[in-house]
Amino acid sequence: MLDIVTHLFRLQAIVEESSLRRAAARLNVTQSALSRSLAQLEAYFGRPILERHARGVRPTPFGERVLSESMRLQRQWTISEQSLLVNAVQEKPVLRVGAGPVWRALVLPELVISMHQAFPDIRFELQNSRYSQSLSDLSEGRLDVLFTGQPPIESAARRLVFHPVAEVVDNVVARCDHPIFDQVKEGELLPTDVLLNYSWVIYSEMPIYGETARNALFEKTGAEPTIAVSCESLMSALTILQGGDFISVLPGIAARGNSRLRNVPVDLRSRTSTASLAYREEMQDWEPLQGLIAHADALFRDGEWM
Repeated sequence: MLDIVTHLFRLQAIVEESSLRRAAARLNVTQSALSRSLAQLEAYFGRPILERHARGVRPTPFGERVLSESMRLQRQWTISEQSLLVNAVQEKPVLRVGAGPVWRALVLPELVISMHQAFPDIRFELQNSRYSQSLSDLSEGRLDVLFTGQPPIESAARRLVFHPVAEVVDNVVARCDHPIFDQVKEGELLPTDVLLNYSWVIYSEMPIYGETARNALFEKTGAEPTIAVSCESLMSALTILQGGDFISVLPGIAARGNSRLRNVPVDLRSRTSTASLAYREEMQDWEPLQGLIAHADALFRDGEWM
């Protein structure tokens, strides 16, 4: 078993370097040792793992699968090793967290602060994520946890667990002293056509928000919103909303987490989805992960965050 693990780790170095010579130099072993490891892996699996090309070597389609499992195995071994070597001098264990911009800006800061108090010896790495790539990063150990509001992609979610933490509701939002609130009557929703009187800020890094604004408004009024600003930066979009007579569609958390923004009570169909914390199934007994799940559940327990 340990021999196979060694061969798999050597395979990862070969693929990353695209060269047996460079991989041998990096690992401080001979090229012949790497060739033997590769031969033993191909004999063990009964299929070619690498193929040559003009600039060196690259994995075959089957080799890509082997490499993916190898990277997943290596990350799990690192986590297990850190938990076993409790008395050894070592670096802090690392928890790699992937999240989209809404999560990073509005949720993770509070979550990381509470987690650091509970697990002061853990180092947190917060990484930007694009959903399709992030599932591969999670499966292969480059991420340990992914916060996402997207549903699982079956082909990419091999042996991943999706733990639901909240229901995400997109709302129309505006600054607290926006003139639109002068028209609000207690206990009533504003008519949808009121939204046509104001300019919109569209948060464009995630196209779903622009699509929600256009489709929902057109469905109710037969007209599209007047878009004044299309903005890839969430923080810039929030700043613009706070400073002008603009409206936008964002997750409810954007208003809850910002004292200068409010949700607009309006008769417009809201998009609802489930926000989840995804992780590899073999990690489920790791104490920091259990702590993260517990802290996330506690954070969203009141049901108002999203």
